[in-house]
Amino acid sequence: MEQHIFSSEAAKTLGIGASTIRKYAALLEANGYGFERGTNNGRIFKHADIKIISNMMDLMTKEELSVELAAEKAVGITPKKQIPATETNKDLNEFIEQMKDLEMQQASLIEMNRALTKQVESLAEKIEERERDQQLFKMVENSRNKKKRKGIALFRPLTVLSGKK
Repeated sequence: MEQHIFSSEAAKTLGIGASTIRKYAALLEANGYGFERGTNNGRIFKHADIKIISNMMDLMTKEELSVELAAEKAVGITPKKQIPATETNKDLNEFIEQMKDLEMQQASLIEMNRALTKQVESLAEKIEERERDQQLFKMVENSRNKKKRKGIALFRPLTVLSGKK
């Protein structure tokens, strides 16, 4: 488990004053770095936090940078660096092309979905027709069987008179 310490202990670890570490932490936060906070809203320093402050101090001594520039560099922000417009336009154009491709794919999928829906409807109609035809055939067959039985029953008395069994 990672050790968490407060400002005064972190300052002792780095060999600086508590007010100095608070100042460095405030500069790092101003450049986008985030510290975990305790219940009293005090900063909690982890090993990574102490390392970034140590790197910041090294930049001030070795590269003779100001506190502000060292804080920016330690967080990973290079001062006054801007993305060239051509890179931004290139990324934006790539994004627009991807969106157009996705829109075309979506339109194609919509058409495929419509075609499949029509096929399903057609198949459902054919199934209904087949079931209707089967019911009709059963009704016709039942009707024929009933007529045959009636016809046989009608001739039964004649066969009895003629002596045939």
